[in-house]
Amino acid sequence: MVLVTGGSRGLGLVLARQLVKRGAHVGLLARDSLELARARRSISHVRSVLLLQADVADPAQVNHAVGVMIRHFGQLDVVVNNAGVIVSAPFDDTSASDFQALLDVHLFGTLNVTRAALPYLVRRDEARIINICSIGGKIGVPHLSAYCASKFAQAGLSMVMAEELREKGICVTTVYPGLMRTGSHVNAWFKGRHEQEFAAFALAGGLPGTSMGAERAARQILAASERGVAEAVIPFTVRQISRAAALAPGTTVAAMALANRALPPASSRSAKQGSELPLPPAVRTAVRLSERAADRNNER
Repeated sequence: MVLVTGGSRGLGLVLARQLVKRGAHVGLLARDSLELARARRSISHVRSVLLLQADVADPAQVNHAVGVMIRHFGQLDVVVNNAGVIVSAPFDDTSASDFQALLDVHLFGTLNVTRAALPYLVRRDEARIINICSIGGKIGVPHLSAYCASKFAQAGLSMVMAEELREKGICVTTVYPGLMRTGSHVNAWFKGRHEQEFAAFALAGGLPGTSMGAERAARQILAASERGVAEAVIPFTVRQISRAAALAPGTTVAAMALANRALPPASSRSAKQGSELPLPPAVRTAVRLSERAADRNNER
């Protein structure tokens, strides 16, 4: 029995599909009931799927959702903390409320779900927690200041969880994926020069050379958890980047500074979602795999 947060779209939905194919019963937890309903229709063996409407940032809602899952399935073996929010903006256009909102989901959401699930996980043999962080939890990425700050915090929490919960028989795997073609550009939020930010983000996350398919990422994530590893940086190329950053942090900072110069300057603190913004035809063609993923993974 597996609980997947952020399970109504993107990577969470892809993970849920693979889990159901492996014979798991899955609780899909997300905020939007309509998205959850659409997600379930896209999964084979819908009787294996329970929809749980809750905001991971709200402990009371999380506790209620976990209780519903226990009453329905009778047990809980695995938790996948996958819920996430992306704000792409220059640092000057990123507000304190942006930092708080992302911390609420990535840090406190992981904390709330884990605390609610823990009493049931300790009853199971070989229980698992999978915390989906990001390579942005190891390397600071320009125009993702709030996202990276919250992912660094989530990664720190996850590392301590791995150390302490092992004594309770729970294996915690912290996952640091690179860019994935999940279709997330559609639901990400953008500030500054909105259309330029959106195009740059879509290109970085949608080109085959800079990103990996969500289905491949999901397979690697589940395999890492099955092996019981404490940390998984995927794919191989991102793992090498992470190692290089640890060995030569000054070089990494310089490289990120160069990348920053190619991005649009600060302009506006108003926020727009990707679904509200147009992609130039050339960019749309270049990221067609991400555009298809957005349709396939309930991102629209």
